[in-house]
Amino acid sequence: MKQQLRPAARIVLCAACAVLLLAETVVVKVQSTALRKEPKFYAQSVAALKAGDSLERLASQDGWLQVRTAAGAVGWIHGSAVGSKSFSLSAMDTSMKTQASADEVALAGKGFDKQVEEAYRAKNRDVSFVWVDKMVQIKIPAAELERFLKQGKLGEFGGGR
Repeated sequence: MKQQLRPAARIVLCAACAVLLLAETVVVKVQSTALRKEPKFYAQSVAALKAGDSLERLASQDGWLQVRTAAGAVGWIHGSAVGSKSFSLSAMDTSMKTQASADEVALAGKGFDKQVEEAYRAKNRDVSFVWVDKMVQIKIPAAELERFLKQGKLGEFGGGR
């Protein structure tokens, strides 16, 4: 004899399915960033994230996403640092690459990829990238960033959002 699900059980089952279907996975598209305790650039860091890390989107607020890492850490990341999880490319020739890394997608979104960089370097052999490489390594402490925003009356400290 078949057992029928009670109406309450059906509702719970449907709600659980809806949550699973609505759960969005995003991927970190910047080289490195911090998962923050609050939706603020200077908030305490909860975890370090790197390009390609998958995150479960939980909520959003003013351009920030509340996410959960694979390790279970929950915090906030700015929407500009993440993109959609899947990157499918089509190719008639099966020997062609049909997947793109998060780094490639982030650079391509800015019109910049490895081929563009190589072409630019080849055309501009007299240009030094030493300072660009050094700037990428600069890390500003959260307290210093907050102090800068307050002094300049920027963002939530007096400027627009």
